[in-house]
Amino acid sequence: MECDETKLSDGASGWVPSIPTDIDSKDTPLLDISSQAIWALSSCKSGFGIDELLSDSVEKYWQSDGPQPHTILLEFQKKTDVAMMMFYLDFKNDESYTPSKIQVKMGSSHQDIFFRQTQTFNEPQGWTFIDLRDKNGKPNRVFWLQVQVIQNHQNGRDTHIRHVRVLGPQRSRVSTTNRIFTGEPHGPIPDKNITNFDDEDFANFIDHSLVHLSLR
Repeated sequence: MECDETKLSDGASGWVPSIPTDIDSKDTPLLDISSQAIWALSSCKSGFGIDELLSDSVEKYWQSDGPQPHTILLEFQKKTDVAMMMFYLDFKNDESYTPSKIQVKMGSSHQDIFFRQTQTFNEPQGWTFIDLRDKNGKPNRVFWLQVQVIQNHQNGRDTHIRHVRVLGPQRSRVSTTNRIFTGEPHGPIPDKNITNFDDEDFANFIDHSLVHLSLR
C-alpha cells in the first residue's frame, strides 16, 4: 500500500518540491492546469498514449512510435497564463528512450510563435522543469503550446515521458480591462477605466495599442 501511495504522490503532486524558488508571490501558488488544454501526440504505441502520459502513476508513460522529432501539442480554448512545464523522466528504467533535448514553443498558433525554450537533460531521474516565463519572470499568455523531443539519450529512436504537467498561476495578472492586449503594449497602459474615456482619450488609446488588440 505504501508503494502505491508513493507512486500516486509522484504523479499527482510530486512535482511541487521541484518548482524553482524564484516564483513571484503574485503568481503563487502555481496550479496544475493540464486539464484545461486539448492534447495531441505525433504518434504513440498502443496503450501508451495521452491517458498514460497524464496518469497519476509513474509506472505508466507515453511511448512514441514514429520518426523524430516526437511532438506533444496543447491547445487552450482561451488565452491562458503558463509559467512552467514539469516532466517526469526516468533514465534508470527508460535508458535510451529518455529525452536528452526538449524544445517548447508557445504562441497564439503555430503561425504566431513568440516563445521558444530548449533544454538538455543528462540522465534525469524524477521531476524536472522547463521555465516558460518571460524575461521579466511573468507567465506567458498563450493559446498554443508545442513540446518536441529533439534527441534521446544514446541516440535512441522512440521516447518515453512518464508525466507532463503544465503549471499556471492561481490568478491572472491581467485585469479584465486590459485583456484586449495580446502582449506588452508600446508604452504604459493608460491608467483609466475604459468606461471613463472621452472621445479624445479613446482615440489615443486605440492609436496607442491597436496592434495588440485581440479577444481573450
